[in-house]
Amino acid sequence: MSARHRYPGRPASPGTALGHLHRTDRPFPVGAPDDPAGDGRTDAAPRPPGPCLAAAFDQVADRMDAVAGGLRTRGENEQADIIEVGALIARDPELRQHAVRLAAAGSDAAAAVRDAVDTQARAIAALGDPVLAERAADVRQVGRRVLAVLHGVHEPPPERPLVLAAREIGAADLLEPGRMVTAALSVTGGPNSHAAIVARSSGIPLLLGVDPGVLDLPDGVQVLVDADSAVVHPVAEERATALAAIAALRERRARLAAARHLPARTVDGHPVTLRVNAATPADVRAGLEAGADGVGLLRTELPFLDAARWPSRARHTIALGPVLAPLAGRTATVRTLDFADDKLPPFLAEDRGADRRGAGAAGGTGGPGRAADGGAGAGLAGGAGAGLAGADGGAGGSVEPLVGRRAPGGAVRRIGRGLPLMLARPDAFGEQFTALLGAAAGARVELRVMIPMVADVGELRACRALLDRAAAELDLPAPPLGIMVELPEAVRRIGELAAEAAFLSLGTNDLTCQLLGLDRRDPAAGPASTAHPAVLRAIAAVVAAARAHRRPVSVCGDAAAHPLVLPLLVGLGCDTLSVAPAALDEVRAAVRGLDHGACRKVATEALALRTAEEVRHLVHGRLPVPPG
Repeated sequence: MSARHRYPGRPASPGTALGHLHRTDRPFPVGAPDDPAGDGRTDAAPRPPGPCLAAAFDQVADRMDAVAGGLRTRGENEQADIIEVGALIARDPELRQHAVRLAAAGSDAAAAVRDAVDTQARAIAALGDPVLAERAADVRQVGRRVLAVLHGVHEPPPERPLVLAAREIGAADLLEPGRMVTAALSVTGGPNSHAAIVARSSGIPLLLGVDPGVLDLPDGVQVLVDADSAVVHPVAEERATALAAIAALRERRARLAAARHLPARTVDGHPVTLRVNAATPADVRAGLEAGADGVGLLRTELPFLDAARWPSRARHTIALGPVLAPLAGRTATVRTLDFADDKLPPFLAEDRGADRRGAGAAGGTGGPGRAADGGAGAGLAGGAGAGLAGADGGAGGSVEPLVGRRAPGGAVRRIGRGLPLMLARPDAFGEQFTALLGAAAGARVELRVMIPMVADVGELRACRALLDRAAAELDLPAPPLGIMVELPEAVRRIGELAAEAAFLSLGTNDLTCQLLGLDRRDPAAGPASTAHPAVLRAIAAVVAAARAHRRPVSVCGDAAAHPLVLPLLVGLGCDTLSVAPAALDEVRAAVRGLDHGACRKVATEALALRTAEEVRHLVHGRLPVPPG
């Protein structure tokens, strides 16, 4: 009997699964392949390197285009966009020509591909941007597929439940037609990689940072993937437990789906509005089927992550039409383009890299966000020791933003993120506004426009001027204009922002990282970290300002679906929650099991605590939430 062994890792997409190991990146033989063109020729006659390499790159590009096309026919546009990145890389003339030059200089075809891919991946990673580092991974994935073609490795994996394993799992590995993928294991890779995004959206458990010993295992061994490890050759009891957990999850999902007609209302009658976070028509349809009351966050940048230039009005209209069409008569809260950090298109990559290098030369330090203007000792309400709520009243206690970059003289240097980028290109911003107003009018949706990464009232007013101009050009009324509260500066100025914004939406992902000094790639930067008292005090300040100015306030970050944080948000007064389509059923069930009065008391007590661990113990001791 084979020995049982556990390989630990970090969950990028949680879940439990059983399957047979299949390594997607087995090493290829050293030396030139016998049939690099894949045309069956094995004669010794020399073949020019250019055509055979071009044929291999073309095969990879065509295959990835075919996968993307299949995804689009099923309405999975976001995943198709990700796979098409690989096709674009495979057709990149610079990459291909580099390989051809190396082959012409004497390298065998496979070595030429490896060297060309490595050179381009290193150049991308050297820009110092964490997201571009993930794009370097995409280049390496394409290189691996080209090598497979050159070596004649075309056989599909067996049609049985598979747990994929690789040094670096690629998005296309998870979406390959004919594969029954139950889980995936990756030795390297980050939570914002394309593979991680696909795994989460597809519900495929994915572990990152797995012990590299898993790569030495033979294909076909049985593997059990749980919350934080992969167990090879699980014993009978473990297999039975895993199968029971998988069956129980299916049963629970069916039971929750059957309750979609029930209102999201606490046991003491307090209503909570549920909306869906979306980027594609499939997201919108899934959200509406799950009972969402419209869209609380529509991401608009995803169709343009690989654009060569700023999108035109026509391109915006093409992207928006299918997404807005199912929302006739419903609320559609559309966020304007939010490029950079975890979403950087090629046409901004060069400027982004130069900006980072310039910031470093100027002596900037810290993480990816923007620090408050008030200096290192300033509280968010302005001035050292000031309370968060400031003039608006509300929860006390100061919070110092721990991340940001400063230019000489202490002024904040804002590094190419979202709103500053857009305001620097008012023509591009105006194109999006005009397209959005026209598409929304055509779809007859109740449009709300939401601006990300707002830091001060001046930015909000500049956006309103552009939106009003677009509305006047189309002879349409300007829709409500609101903001995402994601920055410490916005919390510090929340009173004046709430006075002018039509609505507020808490982007807890960025806000939490900014306040706690976390990198979004850090495993610690999960939604549970929003339970830190410093973040809760910031949320309380935003809610207080919204109420003072009679503005609606919602939460659209991942924390809105986290069982520990959700009751705290409800208790603090966040009565609209916008979550991923797959989370709607669970969130509805959680809300229906809460007592609003009890949530308010617990949330108030949590504001006075000092650590997230103290908050966790408080919530678990007083409210009906699952352990963990």
